[in-house]
Amino acid sequence: MRIGRRGLWGVAAAGAARAEPAALATDLRADLGPFRPEEFGFVGVYDADWLTDARYARMLDAMAASPGGFAGVRFFGALNAGTRERDFPTASGGTWADPAQPPDFTASLEALGVLVSRGLVPFVALTFFPPAISPSPIHPPADLDGWRRLVRDWLRACAARFGAAEVSRWWLEVWNEPNMPPFWAGDWEDYFRLYRATAEAARETGLALRLGGPAIAWLPAPDIAPMMERFLRFLAANPELPCDFVSFHRKGIWDARIEAEPEVARLVEAAETVAEMALRIIPERCARGLALINNEADMRVGFQRPYRPRLTERFASWHAALAVAHAALSVRYASRGLRFWAAGDNANQHLVDEPFDGRRALLTPSARDRPADLVKLPVFHFYEMLRALGPTLVEAREERGVFSLVTRGPSGSGGRVAALATLHVEAGAREFLWAFDHLPWPRADVALFRVDGARSNSFAANGARTPSPALGRADMRRLRFAAELALDGPPARIARGAARLELRLDPYATVLALLTEASDRAPAPPRGVEAVRMGRDVLVRWRDGAAGGALGFEVLRDGQRVSPSPLLPHAWLETAPASGGAYAVRAVSAAGRRSAAVAARPVTL
Repeated sequence: MRIGRRGLWGVAAAGAARAEPAALATDLRADLGPFRPEEFGFVGVYDADWLTDARYARMLDAMAASPGGFAGVRFFGALNAGTRERDFPTASGGTWADPAQPPDFTASLEALGVLVSRGLVPFVALTFFPPAISPSPIHPPADLDGWRRLVRDWLRACAARFGAAEVSRWWLEVWNEPNMPPFWAGDWEDYFRLYRATAEAARETGLALRLGGPAIAWLPAPDIAPMMERFLRFLAANPELPCDFVSFHRKGIWDARIEAEPEVARLVEAAETVAEMALRIIPERCARGLALINNEADMRVGFQRPYRPRLTERFASWHAALAVAHAALSVRYASRGLRFWAAGDNANQHLVDEPFDGRRALLTPSARDRPADLVKLPVFHFYEMLRALGPTLVEAREERGVFSLVTRGPSGSGGRVAALATLHVEAGAREFLWAFDHLPWPRADVALFRVDGARSNSFAANGARTPSPALGRADMRRLRFAAELALDGPPARIARGAARLELRLDPYATVLALLTEASDRAPAPPRGVEAVRMGRDVLVRWRDGAAGGALGFEVLRDGQRVSPSPLLPHAWLETAPASGGAYAVRAVSAAGRRSAAVAARPVTL
């Protein structure tokens, strides 16, 4: 049978007659090892001080409402906090102005607090120099005793505020791009001195910490690989120094002036180069489970420069393709201890000046004078899809531009199979039949979500205008619906232990198929439902039910649904309702069963 608008996808029972333009086959008994969503779930923010801004609060709340999709946030400026900077370090901040006085970590701790309170893990680039250490935020001093003190005192202050167990979850990176003049005015030997001083300061705290580096910009230049090799040889010569991860920044295209297309292959090549060097130079560290982290794995350099594909389904496809490619690398190198990460520097909300202006962000504002009134961009839905993937990897492969990844594992009482696929090519749609054999249940419910040029796409719904005129309340109400991750047709039920999905993927379309054990039981109701007035809007938020089983949720006001269905995140912002009311939330299963509605306290406007 065919299901869905325009017949874009279908589900057939095993053995049913069909035409097959192409085929994929997945044996669900396969086990390629663990799949770890956090390896692809970090996003980047330029400056710690922006984390306490109102527009960032809205963005972080949206991220926290998708638990398991967004793992955490990488940011700069924790050690010279106090001045909000737009894109490069030029200010020395207010952390430590006078070496005769103790450092003041208030601004830094407040920034960390907004992440920790939302369950987001900090990935802290330990930067930049405050005035008590150097007159320049990027110029290393001859004597690093002050830096040792600063790092040691900051770590102890973090442990006192958040607890040693919480700080042990963080990722601490020694500087950012020490091969780039805007970030580092020293030479490579100065960086080695800094790494040693930082490692010694961390060890002196007695805390269990994760430390790494060097976060070099992987430029298309012949000296980059030798630069990474020098860092690895520095580690080999100093086995007492901790290094839990090796980081670098490889983009899909580096020079923004070149009219070339970003390529996933460039990032894979860089990751393989680092892996082979690490195995040759520091094999004992690799064997202990070394992470190789590309934590600025963006389509192109220049997060402050407008770039139209960031607004489209192409950005979601980029991250999906990266997740597949790097998961495949982790499988290939698993026996030698390496894991491969790919994360984006894509959450710089402060750079977005106009609605849909093309800067590197997850959401866009409704107007210049309403920077905290945000709507999701298509890239946000990569992370919504990521949170659905299970802990056991069944498949990760690429064929003719189709990147596919399949996982299985628990999500609720019955478990689930989650299959992610994206066509990451510029031209030519693909039609294929995806066969899933050896389902763990005799019957299954199947739901397919899609991000493409029409679905789950606020940019398309706004007429693909960049930048866009200011958006009114009616526009935002409409776009909030269009911006949520949408089903491609109603869910279906299959039998006989096998599934056949007939898929059509247009260029840069991304789909997520969720297969769960067929059930006609109502899902568990949500918990902790509350409705909060946000100016003229109302924010409704909740937690998942204790027993799970929900495909998504529905938000009701006075008994009428006011959200998309099913809504995957655990929050919904209703734009400017005409009046207050009694809000409630209910869970929805893949079979269309609904839980009891759980009410929040009424809201008065």
